[in-house]
Amino acid sequence: MVIKNDRILDAAAEVLAKRPDATLQTIAIAAGISRTTIFNRYPTREALLEALAIDALQRVGQVMKCIPLGKNANFDEVLMDITRGLMPLGPRTTFLRISPGQSNDIETHWEDVATPLAIYIAQTQAQGLLRLDQPARWLVASYIGLLFAAWDEIVAGELGHVHAARLVVDTWLLGSGNHLPQNE
Repeated sequence: MVIKNDRILDAAAEVLAKRPDATLQTIAIAAGISRTTIFNRYPTREALLEALAIDALQRVGQVMKCIPLGKNANFDEVLMDITRGLMPLGPRTTFLRISPGQSNDIETHWEDVATPLAIYIAQTQAQGLLRLDQPARWLVASYIGLLFAAWDEIVAGELGHVHAARLVVDTWLLGSGNHLPQNE
């Protein structure tokens, strides 16, 4: 029988979201696999947490690929589309904050995720749509910080995806833009 990593990572994400102290054996049971199988794939808890973090970054990266680099597009709409696409990933992103240390793989994936956004923000600044007195790197970091705040509120049941996306975009644009966000 072939066990796909997705099945293990899905079960691990679900179990660890409810019980952060869960053991690899508990996760194996939830995934419907043997303890030996999970230990063969992830010999340590740290290895599993790193895999979950990389998985989350890959999922975020898929959304970031939708950024229309080099194309004229309505910035507010693009930002809202990206943010809406990211909101359902909230439970997975927990593992970006609890993974042990920052391995080279995780750093590389973070760069892959942030680069299209940084390029798009720099292009938008050059068009005069975003403040020039704030470095593009700061604007990316502040957007990501708002995403984490929204994901936390979604996981806590305080916000729905649509409302959280709107709050992220409005808050970010008010602090970084040369204009006010457009209401839908």
